[in-house]
Amino acid sequence: MQANANDHRRKNKRYPAVWKTGVVFDKSAGKPVLHTQTLDLSLGGAAIHSEHGDLTGTTVTMLLAQPSNGGGAPKMVRLRARIVSTIQTPDKQGYRLGVSFVGASPADIAMLGAALEGAGTGGAAVEVTEEAPSVPAQPPAPAAPAAPAAPAAGGRLAALRQQAQAKLTEEKVPDPRELREEKVEAALKRAYAYFKELVEQLNVVKPRYTHMGYSIAGVPEFSGLAWNTGRADMRMREASKDKKRWEGVSLYFSVSGGKTIRIEREYPASERLQKLLKDYRIEARTREKRNERGSVLSTTFEFPCELDASALLEGNYETGKLLLRMRNVECFGTMEYLVDPAAVTEAALEEFTGFVLGESNRVGSLLAGDR
Repeated sequence: MQANANDHRRKNKRYPAVWKTGVVFDKSAGKPVLHTQTLDLSLGGAAIHSEHGDLTGTTVTMLLAQPSNGGGAPKMVRLRARIVSTIQTPDKQGYRLGVSFVGASPADIAMLGAALEGAGTGGAAVEVTEEAPSVPAQPPAPAAPAAPAAPAAGGRLAALRQQAQAKLTEEKVPDPRELREEKVEAALKRAYAYFKELVEQLNVVKPRYTHMGYSIAGVPEFSGLAWNTGRADMRMREASKDKKRWEGVSLYFSVSGGKTIRIEREYPASERLQKLLKDYRIEARTREKRNERGSVLSTTFEFPCELDASALLEGNYETGKLLLRMRNVECFGTMEYLVDPAAVTEAALEEFTGFVLGESNRVGSLLAGDR
């Protein structure tokens, strides 16, 4: 499932291009080169496959090998990029990483554009919408200090008084680090206040889920789901002797069909179902039926028709960003996205609530920098 932000958009052509790709991490990351391939490609970024799901927010160098129609050596395109989203799709191995190109020169973009428009993209271009990269707000330029007035004869004290007043009235230049930290903390406080009241209301109303996002292959009885219960939490830590800092906020909730499911599956379908239930973190009691040689013929599963889900917003005061981690939200699986603190508005949280309740399959304008 791919969610797209719907604010500040630009249009780029996304190509279903399958190019061999090397992902080189900075030395400080201590990770080996990731050899993979693109799942799609555009002038703004790419989607790639990875066995690792803990890379959101990492800055890397991508070496894109354009397929050669003539059989010669592939042309290489080298670009800096940031991994902005991670999606684990149920029933599939590994993760789909959303990558946004950063600091690319016009020459790099022109080279990539020419390569994409040429042969070897692996398919026709598809018109899609993408979010424009956010531009960090710059602090206002400091006001020029007033020039001290020339002291009158015998007026040293008056001249010093004027200079001192000029110092006091100079506009104080905000500390960029303090501004960044204030924005992160303010966004976490807004999210917590919204989530806290949201779960209080949902715990009373308990709306039903009408979409089919939560489904288990071969188990049609996993249906009739409704909100069960939820809670909002916040975490703080000591930033200094006299100050505590917000670290993150969490939304935990459970969805239930109010029934127990009993189902029998013959081998090897029983093994596939057991793996799915484990991946979805649904605990099941099992009873096996074996033949006279001890081989498993079938397995009976018994488990509650319910699931647990979570959405965590974690603040990064060094980068000035938030990391949104979701598990079993709207559908089974895990997802990660980078979020700009300025995007955490009541309107964006309203859209996100629709995603949580299955009314939409889009996270909405809460996302920032998502490809």
